[in-house]
Amino acid sequence: LAQTSQVQRAAPKGRQLPAAPSAGRSISGEFAMHAIATTMPADAVVVEEAPSHRNALHDYFPIRTSGGFYACASGGLGWALPAAVGVALADPSRKVIAVLGDGSSLYTIQGLWTAAQLRLPITFVVLNNAGYAAVKSLGARMGISHMPGSDVPGVDFIDVARGFGCRSSRVDQSVQLAPALAQAYASNEPWLVDVRMDRAVQQLY
Repeated sequence: LAQTSQVQRAAPKGRQLPAAPSAGRSISGEFAMHAIATTMPADAVVVEEAPSHRNALHDYFPIRTSGGFYACASGGLGWALPAAVGVALADPSRKVIAVLGDGSSLYTIQGLWTAAQLRLPITFVVLNNAGYAAVKSLGARMGISHMPGSDVPGVDFIDVARGFGCRSSRVDQSVQLAPALAQAYASNEPWLVDVRMDRAVQQLY
């Protein structure tokens, strides 16, 4: 058998996480992701589909448990909301937190009905920027100043959730976010938190 020689080298430095984002007048993706990560139960499972805020998730949302994070590799818009229902059915002992863009959630919003009927312990956090901001960002990358069909104003997620049988709450200010999340996490039934986000289009690509 061939032998390998030992190499003497310093251990690589650990990843340096950025400083906690400050609370602004409007809620940024960075602030929202940090708030969710620091308030969620230690053994919670995160199911994510918030394309506009994926970069913020990478920076502020460490995954610390095995089997604690699910996301779609590519395509399949609307995947995460019903996937959260499946994850909760597979292991109802763990809190499931579905982190969703408002656009992504609207593809399969009827999954709230199943969650309500089965009384699953899911917190649906809808990061609501009133449109498909990831599409707008892609359009900006391509030189399109206004991407048609990418604005979705006027959807009342509170009424939608209640119509399907889920409890719900709305967050308009940064200081409201952590208490609203804690209230939703404490429930053993599905709860939707509608988080009104900063509508500025971020450079994602």
